[in-house]
Amino acid sequence: MEELMLVASNEQRNPGIAGERYANRARALFEPLLVHQRILHQILGARFGEWIGVKLFDLRDPIAVRDRALVRRQQLPEKETLHAWDDELRRSIDGKADEKTLSILVATMIDGFPRGVVPNIRTYVEVVLLVIDDHALPPELFAAATVRLWRKNRFPPTISELSDECDYARRAATNAWRVVTKVLALLDNAEEAIIATEDLDGARK
Repeated sequence: MEELMLVASNEQRNPGIAGERYANRARALFEPLLVHQRILHQILGARFGEWIGVKLFDLRDPIAVRDRALVRRQQLPEKETLHAWDDELRRSIDGKADEKTLSILVATMIDGFPRGVVPNIRTYVEVVLLVIDDHALPPELFAAATVRLWRKNRFPPTISELSDECDYARRAATNAWRVVTKVLALLDNAEEAIIATEDLDGARK
């Protein structure tokens, strides 16, 4: 799950040049769009990606797996948390920004570079909008791609570099969503095993 990369926080950059004040203002505008990135950070920190290869319990004999199911339920997040992550990640993957929103995002991206100089800004913005529109890119993914570029570069990216970063952001969010989907399935499966054994205990009594 190497694509589950959290972009570095703004505080980790310190180019120490005059444009930094304006760059920081631009970056702050993207914070509301980075909720899914904070989810990626939690997934990475808890190493939930390792659950991708874990198999579901065989529920034909729930008593045999009850103890392991109890342990698994303790190891996994609460169902409400997983559903909230699932909703946020799907929104970040499936949405699509309109042209006005994209124009604002692109302008903010340029302002976020300490040396945000583009020789022909109108042509640059028009081409970026075409590329983003072709990708049907949600604003959340554009923001994630932009923050990675802010971390690496002092100058606005080439169109090709921006496109690559947008693809990277989509893969990262998609992989995170797959992890959450698998963990949800594992949690549901463990709870089914526990409930089945409780029903058997009740029947015996």
